[in-house]
Amino acid sequence: MIDAKAVETELQQARLARMEAEAANSDVEEMIWEVQHVPANAGCFAYFFAGVDQDSLAA
Repeated sequence: MIDAKAVETELQQARLARMEAEAANSDVEEMIWEVQHVPANAGCFAYFFAGVDQDSLAA
């Protein structure tokens, strides 16, 4: 017998996983765009990544 509640729970979890994957994909696409459009005079593109302190890269 099929447990309708379990199926609904799994479906909701799959929907949430899909939304998280779409959000992550959007973040990656944005990062790719930023790297592709880095200014010509920039010495390094690592400062685009979260948590990287641009001042520490200059040292």
